[in-house]
Amino acid sequence: VQLTSLTSLSLSSNQLSELPPEIGQLTSLTSLDLRSNQLSELPPEIVQLTSLTSLDLYQNKISDLPLELKHLPLTQIDLSGNPLPIPPEILGSPNSWRNQEDLEAIFQFYEASSDETGDFFLQEAKLLIVGEGGAGKTSLAKKIQDPNYKLDPKEESTHGIKVIQWKFSVDDVQEFRVNLWDFGGQEIYHQTHQFFLTERSLYALVADTRKENTDFPYWLKSIELFGGDSPVILIKNEKDDRPCNVNERQLKGDFQYIKECIATNLRDGRGLEDIKEAIRYHITKLDFVGTPLPKKWARVRYALENDARNYIDQRDYFALCERSDIIERTEMLRISNFLHNLGICLHFQRDRVLKNIVILRPEWATNAVYAVTTHKEVAKAKGRFTRDQLDDIWSEDQYVNMGDELLQLMENFKLCYPIPGLKDNYIFPQLLDFDPPDYDWDVSNNLMLRYEYEFMPKGIATQLIVRLYRWIEQQQIVWRSGVVLNNGRARTEVIENYRPYKGEISIRVSGVHNKELLSIVANEIDEINGSFEKIRVAKMVPCICEECQADKQPHFFRMPTLDRYLEKRRYEITCDKSCIDVNVRRLTAVLSDYDRFDELDKKSEQDKYEQMKQQHVEYHPDANKPQKAIRDKVFISYSHQNSEWLTKLQEFLKPSVRQELIIPWDDTHIQPGVEWRKEIDNALASAKVAVLLVSQPFLASDFIHENELPPLLEAAENEGLTIIWVPVSYSTYKDSPIEKYQAAHEPQHPLDSLSSPEQNKALVAICEAIKQAVAGG
Repeated sequence: VQLTSLTSLSLSSNQLSELPPEIGQLTSLTSLDLRSNQLSELPPEIVQLTSLTSLDLYQNKISDLPLELKHLPLTQIDLSGNPLPIPPEILGSPNSWRNQEDLEAIFQFYEASSDETGDFFLQEAKLLIVGEGGAGKTSLAKKIQDPNYKLDPKEESTHGIKVIQWKFSVDDVQEFRVNLWDFGGQEIYHQTHQFFLTERSLYALVADTRKENTDFPYWLKSIELFGGDSPVILIKNEKDDRPCNVNERQLKGDFQYIKECIATNLRDGRGLEDIKEAIRYHITKLDFVGTPLPKKWARVRYALENDARNYIDQRDYFALCERSDIIERTEMLRISNFLHNLGICLHFQRDRVLKNIVILRPEWATNAVYAVTTHKEVAKAKGRFTRDQLDDIWSEDQYVNMGDELLQLMENFKLCYPIPGLKDNYIFPQLLDFDPPDYDWDVSNNLMLRYEYEFMPKGIATQLIVRLYRWIEQQQIVWRSGVVLNNGRARTEVIENYRPYKGEISIRVSGVHNKELLSIVANEIDEINGSFEKIRVAKMVPCICEECQADKQPHFFRMPTLDRYLEKRRYEITCDKSCIDVNVRRLTAVLSDYDRFDELDKKSEQDKYEQMKQQHVEYHPDANKPQKAIRDKVFISYSHQNSEWLTKLQEFLKPSVRQELIIPWDDTHIQPGVEWRKEIDNALASAKVAVLLVSQPFLASDFIHENELPPLLEAAENEGLTIIWVPVSYSTYKDSPIEKYQAAHEPQHPLDSLSSPEQNKALVAICEAIKQAVAGG
């Protein structure tokens, strides 16, 4: 081997069964692609690749983790698709990169499980029982758990979710634990259920003799969308021995993951043993079953199970881990994340409120949510409820002092939103009116966009409503399947048309800044769609030929098709309706270039959208009053000669911005090409707190004196705006209107007169004062 300067090598898809030792001579190699081969091990010489940062081992036959990898400077690696005894939650999903921190977690798990005797294997999985209300799901769950259970004809259908356990022996040695999730079949529950329809589980779809009431395509497509390749057992509950006629051959042809169809009469037990045997067989064949677990992880799992509480504080969870000899905080969080993914507990580590608790019994939390959605007064009020009502709904001892966390859970699942301008008032959009309210729409010069779904999951429109609730026009033009949004710069109508089993979302936008608003709404829908791994959706734009522009039903082009034309440098495409050629670049110009950004650029583009969302006017709910912007932002006024102090303040505010505690605005947020004066006016109108970086250049600025200070001082007098002024340098502030306002720091010791540590200390105190002012009434 002479290629000592080679930096990148791809040997993928070559059926390689071994790697020659000479590979170690390629000392300059930084990227090595070995995916889709037959490798069962790596040569020890691989440790000589001291420059290697990227290694792709996807889809090989490596069953023992090569310890040599620990000694390489890897920043990304793909070990997925190998028969390693590591759960996919840790190893990584198929064909996905893991970073250096992930690799440390992989080795930590592997070594911990290897150090043990190896006699603890994961023998636990979920069985999710779904189907229409009244089909017999609860009866099936109870009969599986206890064959002697006597059916109660008066037994109520499940409301929400119930979780029970069933255990059976494996090889007469180990006990297998099945967590049976019994889902209420009523439609009101469907949108929330989908958060718990997980991959790598076994599903039982229960149908009864009311064949016409069993929506097989809906349930099977839902399982396919949310459950991935999970196996399904179709159970025909033949009540009173009336046959449940199902076209099994057609269903199995359409849905390959249906493993068995079993008839039963739950009242006399006919077919029950066949069902239990099928469950035993298919659930023990799930890919993660039998994975060796570190014994100390098992100790944590059992300790959580034995705790009688519904939830525990995160500090109690950490203490429990320490008692099991787990010291590293990162490992503690990996364990709770692993258990969360298996549905054993819930720990939302990225949520600033919910991260502080570990929910030990998921059904406790979900049923609290369902209690709100099915409450008669909430339903009567078309989904509107107050914080006081929640205290009544959650008045049971099990929910005491947990109202804030449960409300956050509902917001986290995008199930409700606060009504702007009405403190402690919320809307659950699933209960809104079906019919839209009356509103006018100007059809001239509209931009249009459409999403077409092969199978549309429930709740796309309601999730969008929750995401963009601040822009609901007058907080009134909203219904269960649509909304009109108005950000003060443009107006958009979004309508969801749900058709069995497909659906579409139609968008049209009017106004001067229609393209900007359309891009933001499309970005939100793209994010919602992206949360469904197997969703099949086409984004479509209308034709702009003369005939289509005059047609209420123009031809629509698929965006991927247009992108493919651009990639091939073909700039004309023919309209199917008019047969007229249309310019492709003009068609794609309806949206910003967001969809065509490289992955590395998308984060910065996403940040731009977030800034755009923060800058726009938001609307109060009272349609009879002139619309005013909601004051919830921090307006920072400064002289450009003091821009270094703005940068320092932004750095100290950044953690609070990430936690969504404050929304700062300064003129660096103004996008190129935007009317800067109007942007400043909008920002002034939406300011709850004004931070003034006061210096002599600040006081000498005619623009600040004439345009920024007057509306801020007036709002401070009449609308409760809080002014916080920061002495940046010595100045003649006593001769200005700000003298009567409290300074956030002593004026006799301005920031530029302090040492660096003193400046940092002062900036921390200033940021705390800003947070308190924002949090105030």
